[in-house]
Amino acid sequence: MRRLFSFSQVVMQYRVRPMLASDVDGILDAQTLAYPDFLLESAEFFLNRLALAPAYCWVARANADDTLLGYLISYPWDAGLPPALDVALAALPPQADHWFLHDCAVVPSAQGLRVGQTLLRTAAGGAMESGLRRASLVSLETAVGYWLRHGYQPVGDDGEPLPAELAEKLAGYGPQASYMSR
Repeated sequence: MRRLFSFSQVVMQYRVRPMLASDVDGILDAQTLAYPDFLLESAEFFLNRLALAPAYCWVARANADDTLLGYLISYPWDAGLPPALDVALAALPPQADHWFLHDCAVVPSAQGLRVGQTLLRTAAGGAMESGLRRASLVSLETAVGYWLRHGYQPVGDDGEPLPAELAEKLAGYGPQASYMSR
């Protein structure tokens, strides 16, 4: 798959660019700052997603010292269940019909600089350009408000219980995780 963008977007104190394999160590450090231990994914996971969908994986780095400020991992997916955490995929679904935002994290020192929003807009623009008009993600309980502000809505928020398979997948993301789409 070709990269949809080959540029670096400069935004105030940082730039957003496509993820490289050399970014993985910084991503591992950033996720340690952003998530509890049970949600941490391996270097192999990030390299797997980068190999499968390089045009959908982005990083934000500080202009001053090249420190990783945030990252976004996404890929084309189907409308079925969300993928499991930290599990390598042999291939993306051949009938991918939407954009799955797997992970977007910003280090605490960069919060308030709109890093997450810039990563999201950059990646969403590429997904739209490639024809993916729907999006989904799994939100941690603490981030549901953020995703609501970006137009995502909880799936199954009609008072009915979630299908057992979806509830089981969400349990791996922690209490009160929500499958959301837009």
